Amino acid sequence: MSSLTRVVLSQLTPPAQRGNVLARERLDDALKQALHYPLSIVCAGTGYGKTTSILGFVSKLDIPVFWYSISPAERDPKLFLANFFTAFNRGEYKFGQTALRLLLDSDAEGREAIIALVNALSEGLVSKALLVLDDFQSVEESDEIMKLIDWFINHLPANLHVLIASRIPLSFPSMSRWQAQGSLFEIGRDTLSFSVGEVEDLFHKVYQVKLEPQDVRKLHNRTEGWAVALQAVWHNLRSYPEGQLSSLLEDEKPISASYLFDYLAEEVFDKQEPQRQVFLAYCSILKFLESDTCDFLLDRTDTQDELHELFSEGLFLEQLQPGVYRFHHIFKNFLREQLHRKPGLAKDLHRKIASYYIAHEDWQEAISHLLLAEDYPRVMQLLDDVGNSLLSRGLHQSVGYFVGQLPEYLLNDYAYGNYLLGEVQRNDALFEQALESYRAAQRIYQKQDNSYGMALALRGQAQVYLDTLRPSNASQLLNRALKLMDAQESPHEVAGLLTQIAENQLNQGEPLKAAESLAKARDLSFDYQEEQDYIEARTMLRTGRLQDGLALLNRLEQNNVALALPKPQRFHRDTSLLTSLFHVILGNQEKALAAAQKGLNAAEKSHASLGIRIGKMRLAHAKQLDIDRTLQPDHVEEIKQLYEDAMRDMAVARINVEPLWGMCRLLGYAGELGEAMRVAQAAIALATQSGDVWIGMMVRISLGASLAQAGEFESASNELALAEMMALQVGDEFALMACWIWQAYLAPLQGYKNSCRLFLEQALAVISDKSYEFFLIKPSLLGPNDTACFVPLLIEARKAGIEPSLVERLLREQGFEKINYHPGYRLRLSLLGPFECFLGEQRVSSETWKREKARHLLQILAVSYPKPMTKGQILSILWPDSDSTTASNALKVVMSALNNALEPNRPSGAQAFFVLRDGNQYALNPLAGNILDHVQFENLASSDEIDDLNTALTLYRGRLLEGEASQDALVIEMQYYHRLFLDCAERVLEDLFSNGDFHRTILIANQIIQKDPLYERAYLYQMKAYHALGNTTMVRKVYADATEFLSAQLGDAYHADQLKAFLLRNLS
Repeated sequence: MSSLTRVVLSQLTPPAQRGNVLARERLDDALKQALHYPLSIVCAGTGYGKTTSILGFVSKLDIPVFWYSISPAERDPKLFLANFFTAFNRGEYKFGQTALRLLLDSDAEGREAIIALVNALSEGLVSKALLVLDDFQSVEESDEIMKLIDWFINHLPANLHVLIASRIPLSFPSMSRWQAQGSLFEIGRDTLSFSVGEVEDLFHKVYQVKLEPQDVRKLHNRTEGWAVALQAVWHNLRSYPEGQLSSLLEDEKPISASYLFDYLAEEVFDKQEPQRQVFLAYCSILKFLESDTCDFLLDRTDTQDELHELFSEGLFLEQLQPGVYRFHHIFKNFLREQLHRKPGLAKDLHRKIASYYIAHEDWQEAISHLLLAEDYPRVMQLLDDVGNSLLSRGLHQSVGYFVGQLPEYLLNDYAYGNYLLGEVQRNDALFEQALESYRAAQRIYQKQDNSYGMALALRGQAQVYLDTLRPSNASQLLNRALKLMDAQESPHEVAGLLTQIAENQLNQGEPLKAAESLAKARDLSFDYQEEQDYIEARTMLRTGRLQDGLALLNRLEQNNVALALPKPQRFHRDTSLLTSLFHVILGNQEKALAAAQKGLNAAEKSHASLGIRIGKMRLAHAKQLDIDRTLQPDHVEEIKQLYEDAMRDMAVARINVEPLWGMCRLLGYAGELGEAMRVAQAAIALATQSGDVWIGMMVRISLGASLAQAGEFESASNELALAEMMALQVGDEFALMACWIWQAYLAPLQGYKNSCRLFLEQALAVISDKSYEFFLIKPSLLGPNDTACFVPLLIEARKAGIEPSLVERLLREQGFEKINYHPGYRLRLSLLGPFECFLGEQRVSSETWKREKARHLLQILAVSYPKPMTKGQILSILWPDSDSTTASNALKVVMSALNNALEPNRPSGAQAFFVLRDGNQYALNPLAGNILDHVQFENLASSDEIDDLNTALTLYRGRLLEGEASQDALVIEMQYYHRLFLDCAERVLEDLFSNGDFHRTILIANQIIQKDPLYERAYLYQMKAYHALGNTTMVRKVYADATEFLSAQLGDAYHADQLKAFLLRNLS
């Protein structure tokens, strides 16, 4: 019988209740309160009847009760969770199945499995239920278990209540908050202790002993209502019915544990027959008493009858389920004290029962007993045999405990023990401690001239450097380990080592060598296929095989879903997060955002700190490609914050290279060149230090692109030339193509036409061959935010006859097949609030507008977009008091000024691109990809999606063309957009309030009031939210301030009907 099966059988069923138990209505009433609180804790020392009282309480319930009696053996979180989840699989209920299945994957995080349990309970638990966790003090010292159960309690389904019993006070991380919120009910020793009346009832109704009232009071004072002491007195009276109580009550001191031990020795243990004394003492070494183990230990075949007799006699024995028992804690301690008076015998018994558990492959119990026997050679022998197996099952805490129990003088010479300790520490992200343990193992193996062991220790050290992305440190360790291993003798181990080497080679910018190592590893063993596929996908990313890599990742993801298994939550091994990086490079913004959010959600649910960091940086990458919001200051700050969060308090500096790369691009594209260069230098220094050429190359490309777009031509050329050389070194065709395109972009700006065409010939040939067309038409991480800057390059390529079929197709798809000129940027206009105009990333300054009417003409054409305006309409707005001839002449001058402002570098004779004239009509070019905030706002504000509505509110910076002279001619349009804003605001506020997000309701309402202080509904929502929060003072203050302000602004026409009605209805 395996340890898990045995524990499940004995610990996940409420113990059988003894017959001689008093029904205590007072205590039942107290315990009933547990069904009104998320968490209740029953805390008192041993012998106060915690379990007995809870059993009496739950036996009367007609709701589902899930039970888990915890033992010290469950110190390992994985074993604890296995039992915890199985507790929910009893009888007709199978709530723990999915969580247990997830837990079987050794790479799964405990938090992820608990989430699965909470989800299953939330969906399937339709009635009130109770979970009892008995003897919780057994795992109180495990920080991880305490955090896991803390999280579970904080996310309980509303109809599940938790009742915890413990001998010692518990310190959950959220304990203070639970107490402050009133969500915790506590029962202590005073409630559990027998009252005077209950003592009388116990002896009279249960023990059939009639006591005088004064004796009852004396007995209560002597025992202080301690249940186990009262039971001991009863045992005494059964043996000596006459005269014993009066002598016992003569001493007025309370009965102590030491007294109880003396009593047990004199009045219970010594009165047993010798054979039973042997049975009791010998079996006290067992965690659970069942006939198989007791028979083996005592060389008997009848212990089942003995156990039944002991339980029937009420001799401090609890029945966990038919045939499985355990001693009462205080009685077990007494029995062990008797046994340890003969230390040699105790050790012999522990060794003997260990052999039973070894035969049944219950390795944890076997090692635990061998440690108690101080048989350290056999402990080490077992760890040699099964230590790695225990680790592969995720039992790291148990292995760490076992190794930690070995005497220091033995551990100093125990190589494999130090290796196992290193594995445990590395799993817990204690990387420096792990290195120390691996090095200790290496030193011992070297003394033993053990090549295999040395390779093992070197692999461990190398894995630390792989986990922390320090390839230079890992390289020589892995090569040394490979030389020490024989592929024919140890194919599995060599395959694993070659897989590590492939990952490290990839991190060092050697993808071809990585591919060779992977091929060799696969020839030796298929055991590392998932790791190898993941490394292969990364290899494809770093060599420009983007579509192939994405397809491989999709297959990996589908396999994980099909198997219903979780993915490893290590930040550089998560398929969703790597998929997001593929998508941002491919320019698939929405897919990149979704994949990053999925990976981030998984990391946050499992509290995987590294996963959270990588999720935030990948989310930031994806948000950079939101071309509609790239120029909004709040958007840039949001992305910057994500990068800063990813880097904050990062212990492994190398991991900061990627967020620094993203930050360099963000700042550089936003025009903050000085800061972008500083960030790039920091990133390049870290990449160089770690030996990762590829990531350093990516930083240089983004920096070069930033400098090129800002007009820093020489600096840009230098960075891109270096990046080109690095791309050739690492064999990344996509990065090489990106370098050539950016250099082609630079060349004509510097007057180098032939250089431009040479770079175009090289780049377009690769684009055609590798299907990289997206780089020229979609925003991507290595490309620009506005791919309009590449349209002039396509026109130049068409003139030069470079890749004609590709170029013609790309121009045709964008609607530019007939044009011979393009300005190389989009027009971006902000009309809601203060007017702003951007040519690509560059803001048009007030000095650029040679004529104010040119600015106004652009504004009215933008408001009319996409509809054209007639000449007459324009003249009536801009020159209402002028005659037709004067106004027409003025329009020609203003149109010229407008075209010069929007297209300052337009070749002589070329038709204007942004403003089109068709006879008597004028309009903004619909093919120019213009970005107009009022158009975006209208689309978002008309949506049914709440996220769209929230985005719409941020876009609305104020009324249409606020402060502009042209606003007077556009009053109807201004009122339309403002009415749309107020409708949108109402929907957002109602959604927030109805979902109970009262603080954000107040915040958004305040933001709306800043944009329209006369909007009474915003004040009303503030009052409603403050009322829901119980803050009546603020309800009255908002009412007073709002009515005073609105009355002053609107005069007698304002009556505050809505606000007054709410106040009277709720605060009368």
